[in-house]
Amino acid sequence: MDGSLGTAGAVLAFPRPSSVTLAGWGLLAIFLGTIVGAVVQPSGLGLGPLCVIAVAVACSTQCLTITAALKDLGSKNLWLVVMAFFIARALTKSNLGARIARKLASVAGEGNTLALAYCFTSAELLLAPMIPSVTARSGSIIFPLIISAANERDPDGSRHVSSFLTLVAFQSSAITSAMFVTAMAGNPVVQGFANTLFKDQGLSIEVTPLNWMLGSILPGLICLGLAPLVVYFVHPPLSVDPWLMKQTNTHNEMGKRLDGKAVDRLCSEAGEARLKTDLFRETLLDVVMMYGDVEGRARSRAHEILVKYHSKDSLNTPRPSPVAKSKAAQGGATLSGAAPWTRAETVTLVTVVLMLFAWIAEGKVPGFKMEPTTTAFCGVSALILGRVLTWKDIISEKAAWNTLVWLAILSSLANALKDARVISFFSEQIAQGFERAHLEAWSGFSILTVVYIYSHYFFASCSAHMVSMYTAFLSVAISIGVRPLGAALQLGYASNIMGNLTHYASGAAPVLFGKGYVSLGEWWRVGFIVSVMNVSVFVLLGSVWMRSLGYM
Repeated sequence: MDGSLGTAGAVLAFPRPSSVTLAGWGLLAIFLGTIVGAVVQPSGLGLGPLCVIAVAVACSTQCLTITAALKDLGSKNLWLVVMAFFIARALTKSNLGARIARKLASVAGEGNTLALAYCFTSAELLLAPMIPSVTARSGSIIFPLIISAANERDPDGSRHVSSFLTLVAFQSSAITSAMFVTAMAGNPVVQGFANTLFKDQGLSIEVTPLNWMLGSILPGLICLGLAPLVVYFVHPPLSVDPWLMKQTNTHNEMGKRLDGKAVDRLCSEAGEARLKTDLFRETLLDVVMMYGDVEGRARSRAHEILVKYHSKDSLNTPRPSPVAKSKAAQGGATLSGAAPWTRAETVTLVTVVLMLFAWIAEGKVPGFKMEPTTTAFCGVSALILGRVLTWKDIISEKAAWNTLVWLAILSSLANALKDARVISFFSEQIAQGFERAHLEAWSGFSILTVVYIYSHYFFASCSAHMVSMYTAFLSVAISIGVRPLGAALQLGYASNIMGNLTHYASGAAPVLFGKGYVSLGEWWRVGFIVSVMNVSVFVLLGSVWMRSLGYM
């Protein structure tokens, strides 16, 4: 709680602007205190409890009414996130996700997790122009396959591959959302703002699906190619072997103590002699079990051998653990085999295909109109009626209900900040500062874009950010001499790539984060690092590219 209290206290100690109400300033302190407390103290209370406490403090101090604090519990976007968890559970439970994951793994090559990450990135790119809901696309289609693939590849009890693929999928979803007008629900809103709001000033801006795609295609493809590599280097899927560590910790008191050099030699010989066999792990484990801990030297040497020999190709991940092999022997499928089709798989496949069609057809097929959330509810209902999911499955999906609580509260707090004019105050101050600075057009716009992107830490959705700040920042960009079309497109791209920063930054974020594969601090750290790459490519290279197209 120290981080929360310290942050809130610092905000309250800062002089309150006259245009912001006392309640609004208090809300800002509560919001920032909740976020900072969850990030810097991930082993403390946790995000959910902190959000509940935030509601109690905000309402008891009359900064917010209880109705306003719980307003977003009825949000259709929030319930789409919840439904995505249930769809993911059905894909995993029915084994359909594992079957599809094995097909992807056969394309990527067994053991090559980076290639598998690129397979998921490619799937995201193919689906992006067709499905305007990033939550439906990444949360309901891509992520369940990632869960299945990770279950196949992760050593028992490990989350190394799970966390790596989850981060890659999340980062990729933000990039693909920026590449097409139809890839994110907020993009047509931005398009409308740019095309209509400045007509009374004599400005003719015409943002179309074609020039949006042409302006983003080069920086977008470069970012998609780099994102898995960046995530790999900052959050590799294999650091140590968790399965071996678990077994070593269990058995390291067994056996005799030997001279350290003798243990080193025996471990090395065992590893080299049986390196390419399926019993490689068992051999190392036998050595540790036989000769004991030897003050940690045997354990340490076993891990050195694993990394040195089994990961010569640093892009490979370990073989399935003996536990996974045992499951396969009992009838479960592995990466190298396939089980017969079941009724549950058939029902799940038909349901997912129909949902995919509905998401693609919505707004494109004349006479067909079904909200993405409605489609998700229909899909989950079909899975329940088809006996793929039971009500016990629904109520035991703890990650969904945990996400429902913290996301609803954070969204309500963020919306309350906007209603209290806290966001508009900061937007106006930024705009006035840029106008007074008299910066050169390109450098000023670059700084403006960076500020626009990183202000997203204060928003619980990209669409809310667009509505609150897009037009103000576009006006400033035009006033300092940036060509209107280029400014409109660049800020449109920024409105999507900023969705990679936090666990509440976009509709897909709560779904992918909610499973718990990645810690909160690590999610933010990787998000910031990849955002630097995205900003560099879109702002620097993207500006040069759009100049060559005549947009800037």
